[in-house]
Amino acid sequence: MKQKLNQKQSLKLSLTPHLKKQIELLSNSNEESKKELLVLVKKYLDKKEKPVRYFQDLIDINKYSSFINSEIFLEKKTFENSQNSDLQDELLEQLNLSNLKEYQILIGHYLIDYIDNEGRLSFEVDYSDIEDLVKETYSLSISKKEINQVLGKIQKFDPVGCGYSSLEESLLIQSEELYEDVINKKRVKNLIKEIGKNTIKYENLDQEDKKLLSRLNFLPSYNNLVKEESYIRPDLVVKKQNENFVVVLNDKFLNETLYQMIANKINDLKKDTDVGMEEKNIVVGLKKREESLVEVGKVIISHQIEYIKGKGPLVPLGLSDIADECDLSKSTISRIVSSKLIEINNKITPLSEFLQRKINSKSKIGADTTAKQLEEKIMKIITDEDPNLPLSDEKIRNKLSQEYEIEVARRTVAKYRSVLNISTSKKRKI
Repeated sequence: MKQKLNQKQSLKLSLTPHLKKQIELLSNSNEESKKELLVLVKKYLDKKEKPVRYFQDLIDINKYSSFINSEIFLEKKTFENSQNSDLQDELLEQLNLSNLKEYQILIGHYLIDYIDNEGRLSFEVDYSDIEDLVKETYSLSISKKEINQVLGKIQKFDPVGCGYSSLEESLLIQSEELYEDVINKKRVKNLIKEIGKNTIKYENLDQEDKKLLSRLNFLPSYNNLVKEESYIRPDLVVKKQNENFVVVLNDKFLNETLYQMIANKINDLKKDTDVGMEEKNIVVGLKKREESLVEVGKVIISHQIEYIKGKGPLVPLGLSDIADECDLSKSTISRIVSSKLIEINNKITPLSEFLQRKINSKSKIGADTTAKQLEEKIMKIITDEDPNLPLSDEKIRNKLSQEYEIEVARRTVAKYRSVLNISTSKKRKI
């Protein structure tokens, strides 16, 4: 008897811990990535260094805001970014109306130039540069104490608490300025410090304490909306440069600075090749996440540019389309798009909202169309039909093909006609 040997060969991809981590990081949200980076920052960097303090402040903003808004849930897919885009102009106007001396006004202008849209004083501000500028302009030697005195004036401008180096500093300034009663001031300051230490929970506060805290603004440059909704920081920001829209990573410079500082520290401490390898892999993964996210963002925006300009609807765009252009797998694109936020025209939106499934994806002829576009075309055809001779689904299908070059099946027309709550042709006949 002839024996037949059947052999099955299968290829299995062995995922190394490094590769697994890279894949995991691609799916991370902005907040999750910051937590990964925070672990490395705490392990290797001095918390007193300016970039580290700046980064820690971003983490604290989420912590304080989440504490206050722990009983509130965001249901909107898109919401307005309530920050004041003219913050620097408002601060400069108040500075110019103040009774400060000319050289102090110059110091103030310099400092305000380094206050970002969220009201934070950039870690790049250089006090020695300010000293040199005043010396050159007014032949006057000043100290860091005098610079801080001007900064203290700015921090009391409206909105109170801008120009802060740490969020706790801003909140303490606000508590000093916003509360007249000495007892309340002291109580609020204690609450702020307890929140920072994670020693209290919002639900355990009494109503009076909640009322006191509600007066604080955890982002001084933002309107009251932030007191009602959790603060959300987008992964990507779309900026208009002349007539073009440019996609940039949020906090790009800060992240790159921290990555380099961590790499330098690991190299200084390294005694053998294995030390710091896991941490280096995490940094590589975080960088890869950022590069891929920006690349995917650029592709999505390039396809949906007319919609962003307010000149047209969202066009069909799927994971496969993006994967082809970015030379990445469909599953990788899915991970990158998932849970990511993008800010466009002062609105923060999930990146996935700009993806639109093609209704006629199986058809190799005709124009691509989305569900919404198909509904609009069906509605127009039925609106324009003769009420005495309403069109059947097959005739609507033919019109879609002839007038709009949209090729879909009759059952697809029936499905979306039903979605529009439009009756069959027999029931529509007058």
